[in-house]
Amino acid sequence: MSGDRLTIRRDPFALPVPEGWVDRTVVTLTGPEVDGFASNIVVTAEPLCDGLGLGGFASGWVSRIAEHVAVRELRRAEHVQIAGEPGQVRTIGWAEAGVAISQRAALVVHDGIGYAIVVTAPADGLDEADEVLAGVLDGFAFAVKEPT
Repeated sequence: MSGDRLTIRRDPFALPVPEGWVDRTVVTLTGPEVDGFASNIVVTAEPLCDGLGLGGFASGWVSRIAEHVAVRELRRAEHVQIAGEPGQVRTIGWAEAGVAISQRAALVVHDGIGYAIVVTAPADGLDEADEVLAGVLDGFAFAVKEPT
């Protein structure tokens, strides 16, 4: 990766959240298309139930995907630091339309919000997904809250 990396900061607008609704912000970055598939990075942020910590969030993340496709864990959960917080990296795989897919997900909880930073790539691109995720996590940071 070059030293002139673009950094994404998502705060370009204000939007009132209707009563009873929840912000489920999603940021998507797409890589170059190779053989009809574009690897991608998706970052989601979702408020968690009171008391739900990293372990429950990470297990729930894998379970939610397994509700839609037959996934298998390709590696054991890794315990890491993400932006100064304890995190987990989970690696899963499945087949979709004849294409073997792998996913590396870095999961972290900060201020009651569960963040999933997910790199999806063809199964034979798992090493590249590792490299991409490592680079993204190296620069991932939580916004500093302004004093009120």
